[in-house]
Amino acid sequence: MKKYIITIVAIISLASCVPPGKLSEALDANALLNSKYDSLHNKLNDTVANFSSSLSLLNSNVNSLKDSVSYYRTLASVPPVITEGDVFLNQMLGLSLLSKSELAGIKTTNGNNGGNNVWLDGFKADMKKYTAADADVRLNKGYVFVDISDKILFNSSSYTLTKKSKQVLATIASLLQAQPDLTFMIEGHTDNKAFKKNAANDNWSLSVNRATAVARILQTKYKINPKRIIAAGRSQYVPVDDNKTKAGRLNNRRIRIVIMPTVTQVMNLNK
Repeated sequence: MKKYIITIVAIISLASCVPPGKLSEALDANALLNSKYDSLHNKLNDTVANFSSSLSLLNSNVNSLKDSVSYYRTLASVPPVITEGDVFLNQMLGLSLLSKSELAGIKTTNGNNGGNNVWLDGFKADMKKYTAADADVRLNKGYVFVDISDKILFNSSSYTLTKKSKQVLATIASLLQAQPDLTFMIEGHTDNKAFKKNAANDNWSLSVNRATAVARILQTKYKINPKRIIAAGRSQYVPVDDNKTKAGRLNNRRIRIVIMPTVTQVMNLNK
């Protein structure tokens, strides 16, 4: 307001000596300057207000970022949970059964759900549903191992299946029927004790004949496609326990069914 009074006083004091036309031009110019001043002043106020709002938002974002940094530091200090699915997939990668890009695809497809996937979860559900309590089922190095003690399937030194074996193999057959795209190997394993002196009937022949007996009943009685079956004898050379003890030798005498899922199944791309 003070600036207006000074301006008016100045104009009045000069009015007596300034021609009317010049005075009118001066008043118009002054009014234009005052209008520009008001406009610039308003713009300055708006700019300060916007700056204050932006600064407040920036401070809020900085606080949020600090919270995120604190969260991820806490998360990084906690050891990661390694699931059975993680181990399974990493083993397949190590054996060149998966490429790094396929492994990344699995984790993306399944949302990195703890390393698990639909195929693995479904197979484990089938194992729980069908597999007999006498069979030991586990994942190892990209394979599924189903170990069955020989005392359940055969009499000593024999490769003729017992009556009890039919019930156990029925549950195994149900598992294999539930996964019709799987190829599997039936391995016969023995301990290191020779059961006969005849060279034609050693642990090699016993392990092969036992594997063949299981393969044959899965094909004939349970209608498993023989194209899916591989029968092999491993004799005494892949022990899982110490052959120096009775309990160890018992664990080594076994039939092992080795199941290998395909990359397509693991990636849950099968139809």
